[in-house]
Amino acid sequence: MGLDILISVDDTPNQNLTTQVSSVEVYEKMDQNTSYKLKFMVDICDGDIADQIQKDSSPGKILSVLAKVHENMVCLVKGPVAQQQAHLVHGGAGSWLHVEGEDNGHLMDRETTFRQTPSGSDADIASSIISSHNSMTADVEPTPGSVHNEENHTHIQRDTDLNMLRSLARRNGYHFWITWQPDGAATGHFRSRDLDGTPAATLIVNQENYNIDSLRVTADTHRPSQIVGSQLDLRTKQVIDGSQTLNDTPLGSSSLADVSGPVPESMHLAPTVDNSGAMQARSRGALRDAQWFINATCSTNIDRLCNIVRYHTIVEVQGAGNRYSGKYYVTGVKHIIDASAYKMELELARNAWGN
Repeated sequence: MGLDILISVDDTPNQNLTTQVSSVEVYEKMDQNTSYKLKFMVDICDGDIADQIQKDSSPGKILSVLAKVHENMVCLVKGPVAQQQAHLVHGGAGSWLHVEGEDNGHLMDRETTFRQTPSGSDADIASSIISSHNSMTADVEPTPGSVHNEENHTHIQRDTDLNMLRSLARRNGYHFWITWQPDGAATGHFRSRDLDGTPAATLIVNQENYNIDSLRVTADTHRPSQIVGSQLDLRTKQVIDGSQTLNDTPLGSSSLADVSGPVPESMHLAPTVDNSGAMQARSRGALRDAQWFINATCSTNIDRLCNIVRYHTIVEVQGAGNRYSGKYYVTGVKHIIDASAYKMELELARNAWGN
């Protein structure tokens, strides 16, 4: 394992791919399938280009990429190969094979499904969908407000399972993503962002013991901090109020409502719902999406940080001043691994400034 990584095919370690890979890129991005790119430096043998590598990484093969961290293997991604590209150089030397793929979410996005759910919550539907895929374990946060009753409307799915899960997540202010154990076991997460956890890493800039060279921060306060709107209960003819405020944990001392000025920006929302619980859930989901008015990017590597960073975790930034130091939520990580280093390009978000 020259790059301190391991590549498995159908959950079986493959030494041929592991020893021949020259670079690895894995991109974790919130609300997207995790993608991977592998490059193999190959030779021409018997007039063919790395025949066994081509077979082991053929489109449709399920590859896993694991990285060695503190003597433990961490699975960064597992999913089918989608694309191969070969570059042939006369004589063989300098030839390479490039392989791209996505995580198992790609397999959940292939077939449009028609499914009826007479009664149950959005969380019940999500749990059923996740559990139906290849022994995937469902990690689902309840959605007590988003309940479908048979006496009102049966929930109908006319979409792929992946699109359905992301649609259900979005309207509750949740997200759907997949993680894997080293043995290949998958967990499908249907949850809101956990903002109360301990930071998984500390990113330091502008101090003697720095581990990032720069931090780029963008703050956009032109976002709604309150919801206005209402809907009508067609059974009782009563008005369903859509007003909503958030009690999510702020990652700083001043939230969007505190810094956006004396007149708050509002969003009009009038979804088709049957009850106040669903209306409140939609309003809360819209505000949860809008509150992330600070975005930041930086890069580091495993030698400087002594660990790897994953998306859907909390990190703490130090040395960025009173306004931009503090906790951030990791929304994306690009892992770039080659013979020189294990680099990470981080995408961060924050729902408040001030430390």
